[in-house]
Amino acid sequence: MSAVPSDPRTPVDAVVRTAQYLAGIVSYEGLWPQLARLVRNFFGADVAAFVAREAEGGERCLHCEPDCPMLVAACAEASGLVFESGFLATEAVRIPDPHEAILLPIGRERQRTAYVLIAAHRGAMELSRDTLDLYLALAGLIETTLDRIASQHRFLSMADNVPELLFQLVEHDGTWMFGYASGGARAALGVEAQALIADPAVLFAGVDEVGHKRLLEALQVCATGRRVHFPLCWRGPDGGLRHLLLDAVGATGELGRPVWDGALRDISEQVRLEEESRRNLLRLNKSMEDAIQAIATTIEKRDPYTAGHQRRVADLAAHLAAALGMPDEQVHGIRLTAAIHDIGKIHVPAEILSYPGPLPEIEFALIRTHPEVGYQILRSVDFPWPVAEMVLQHHEHLDGSGYPRGLRGDEIMLGARIITVADVVEAIALYRPYRPGLGVDTALAEIEQNRGARYDARVVDACLDLFRRQGYRFPETVDPGRLFARPAAHRKQEG
Repeated sequence: MSAVPSDPRTPVDAVVRTAQYLAGIVSYEGLWPQLARLVRNFFGADVAAFVAREAEGGERCLHCEPDCPMLVAACAEASGLVFESGFLATEAVRIPDPHEAILLPIGRERQRTAYVLIAAHRGAMELSRDTLDLYLALAGLIETTLDRIASQHRFLSMADNVPELLFQLVEHDGTWMFGYASGGARAALGVEAQALIADPAVLFAGVDEVGHKRLLEALQVCATGRRVHFPLCWRGPDGGLRHLLLDAVGATGELGRPVWDGALRDISEQVRLEEESRRNLLRLNKSMEDAIQAIATTIEKRDPYTAGHQRRVADLAAHLAAALGMPDEQVHGIRLTAAIHDIGKIHVPAEILSYPGPLPEIEFALIRTHPEVGYQILRSVDFPWPVAEMVLQHHEHLDGSGYPRGLRGDEIMLGARIITVADVVEAIALYRPYRPGLGVDTALAEIEQNRGARYDARVVDACLDLFRRQGYRFPETVDPGRLFARPAAHRKQEG
């Protein structure tokens, strides 16, 4: 910075010129010599010094213009009082000629005065009130400058040290340029901030087509002040692919031009971990589904007459859940639950399951235990859905006529109501060891007749629409009659 001009014309002119001069100071570099020259040239002081308090209680001269150790030593006691009180003081000193010195507190640090300005005037016996007021105005201007520089340095330090790019884009003649880019560009993009300021294409050219379109749309409405927050795929000059997260807001800058203040953060590691987590979850779900399928297959092998029953019920239940607008994840949970809803039959002897005629009451009572047995088997498994509870409830009816607990109405969860309807329709429509298949129409008539009484009305309506209007059919229906020629007696009890 150039030397401070001298010979101020009036006190007001000195303050104005001081403010103008201080506005150009943006760094601590050479700060104290500049301020000392300003005090001498604008305020007519013969000697100007700035003193700081040391951590251990002593004082340290930051700069004295011209170099005059005697002034600081002569004012040591007075400056100590100013540090303690926070009020200005005056002191008559010899250095070696008589001088009148004014000592001004400047700035605050931890609730204490940070610096003291000493301005000495040769030959003055007592400084006037106007002169003191003028120096107070100077102290205020210096404090404001110190606060501004400290704030700028804090921002620049944070901006250069946080691992993300802080930026301001400025629109100029239809082109967006970087008015500011922080040192975090190195961490976020692997490029220097100056490279972005020199050529914004370093960023824009690396954004994929989808991201480029979103950027242009966001920039077009930036003057509205709308905040944008979305990810970008960016390929850097080195060919490496990075996932970035943009967070920015539009505003109006100097001369009414639109600007965009924002940040770009490299989230590549986060995306990688999320993708790895997603793959692990898929593998876990696949393993869980394989285990469920193995259980279902084991059950079906013990009861060959109902082979595929659980699979068909699962397919219909999933269609019903989707028709009711349930989320995909819940639909998936209902499908898997329905695929093992009869797991409790593993507790029932195979000869009872495949018995071709009406069952005695004791044997039938044993079959009726399968929902609770299934619940006991599944309750300790940490499924992401209430599988065990749905298995327990899949023979409950709205009117309380079901088993094993005789639940009513809303006591029965929706997933269990869906599986109940699917189970009834499949059981009536298709072949059983104790009777031939009665057909879909008979099955639909059963649920329609008991709509709202035994079966949930919404589920029944969805099932009727699925078969009658949408033409749904059970997948891979097999007629076991071709395998077993012996006729089977019709049995009214249902297990």
